[in-house]
Amino acid sequence: MQYFKSIILFGLLILATSCQDLVDDINVDPNRVTAVNGEALFTGVQLADVAGQSGFLNWAGGVASGQMVGNGRLSFIQNYEFPDTDANTPWNNLYLGVVQQARLIRSGINVTNQDFFYGASMVLEAHAIGSAANIFGDVPFSEAGNSEFTTPRYDDQVSVYTGLQSLLDQAITFLNTASSTGGISEDLFFDGDAAAWIQAAYTLKARLYLDVRDYSNALAAAQNGISSASGTMAYNPPNEAGGGDINLLNSVLSSSTFGGDVSVDGSFLIELIGTGIASRNNSKTDEVDRAAYYYDGTDINTDGIAAPDAPMVQISYEENLLIMAEAALRSSTSNFDLALMTLNEHRANLANGVYFDVSTGIYDAYTEADFQSGGIENADGALSKEDALLREIIEERYVSFFAQNIVFNDLRRMKKDPVAIQVPVPFNVGSVHPERFLYPFTERNTNPNVPAVDDLFAKTAINQ
Repeated sequence: MQYFKSIILFGLLILATSCQDLVDDINVDPNRVTAVNGEALFTGVQLADVAGQSGFLNWAGGVASGQMVGNGRLSFIQNYEFPDTDANTPWNNLYLGVVQQARLIRSGINVTNQDFFYGASMVLEAHAIGSAANIFGDVPFSEAGNSEFTTPRYDDQVSVYTGLQSLLDQAITFLNTASSTGGISEDLFFDGDAAAWIQAAYTLKARLYLDVRDYSNALAAAQNGISSASGTMAYNPPNEAGGGDINLLNSVLSSSTFGGDVSVDGSFLIELIGTGIASRNNSKTDEVDRAAYYYDGTDINTDGIAAPDAPMVQISYEENLLIMAEAALRSSTSNFDLALMTLNEHRANLANGVYFDVSTGIYDAYTEADFQSGGIENADGALSKEDALLREIIEERYVSFFAQNIVFNDLRRMKKDPVAIQVPVPFNVGSVHPERFLYPFTERNTNPNVPAVDDLFAKTAINQ
C-alpha cells in the first residue's frame, strides 16, 4: 500500500510542475491496476481529484476572475486566450484519474467496507464531473469511464447536473448504510468517517444546485451540509522531507521552471482586501489578516495559503455557510434574518481565526441597519436592504474562495444579476469575461463527439 501511495504522490508532484500530458502513465489505465484492491485505488482517486481541482484549471480560473495575474504559461489566460493543450492534463486527472477509477472501484473488484467506498467514490466522481461540466459545458457522463465506449458521448450540461444530483443521492444512501466512524487509512480526507462524507455530499449538492440557480434546493441541501471546520474536505500534504508531496500552488510558485507564472501582485482581489480605493474595509471589517494570508507584499504567500503543507480545500464549511446565506436570501426576501445570521456566523469564524490566523483583523457582526439606506453597506441608499446584503454575501464569496474553482463559476453565474450587486471584476482585455475553457486537444483529436466550441466567450447552457 505504501509503495502504491508513493507512486500516486510522485504523480501529483509531476502534475503540479508540468500541466501537460505527463500523467499518461501514472495510474490512469485500469488494466494496469486490476491487481490493486479498491481501497488502495481509492487513495489515488482522491489525489487525482485534488490535482484536477487545485491545479491548472484552478489557476486559469483565478486569472480569468481577477484573483490572480498570469505570466509565462498563464499569460495566455491573462489575455483571455486558452490553448486547448492546457486542458489535457486536468481532463485526464478528472476523467481518467477520478471518474474511470471511481467506477472501477464499483465494478466488482475486491472492496472491503463496500458501502463506504462505493458512496465516497460517488462523491468524488460527482465532484470531478461537476467541475468539468461547469468549466467546459457538455461533458461525458453516462458513457464516461466505460471501456465499451472508446469515444463517449457528451451529455448536455443541464442533464449532467440532474444526473449528478441522483449520483449524490445514491452516495448518501450507501454512506448511511456504511455507518463507519473512522479508521480507514486509505481515506485521506476523513479517515473513513461516513458521516463526514455525507455532509460533504450535501454541501456538494448545494453547490450544484447553486450553479443552476435552484436556490430553494440549494438551501435545503446546505442545511444538511458541512457543519464545522473539522468537516471541511481538504487534502493536507504532509510535506515530508524529500517526498515532494506539497501544496500544488506552492509547487508551481517554487518551481525553477514555472515559478512566476501566476501571482497576485496587482490583482483585483488584493485591491479589494487591501487599503486602497477599491478596499472593502469599513468600520466593521478590516481584512489585514486575510490580505497577509494571501499576499506577502510581493507575491502569493508561501508561508500562508501557499505554504508547502497548506491544505488544498475542496468542499468546505465556509462554502456551506455562504451557500446557505445566499440561497436563503435568493429563495425569499423573508429570509433576510436567516441570511444575515448565517453571514454573521461565517464572520465570527473569521474573527476567531477558524480559516486563517487573525491578530488585528476585524470581522464584527453586521446588523440590519448596516444594509438599510444610509448604512455602512448601503451608504448611498441605492439598493434595498435585501440587495445590499446579497451584494455583501456575493463579495464575501469572492474573497473567501481564493485558489478554488468556485470563484470562476460565480463570476459567470452572477452575470445574470443586476450590475449593482455583482463583484466589479475588471477586464484584463476587451469588455467580456471568459465563459468557459476549451475542450482538451487530446479529446478534440480523438473523439468525434466533442462539441465544436472554439469561443471562450460562448456561454454554457446554465449561464445563458
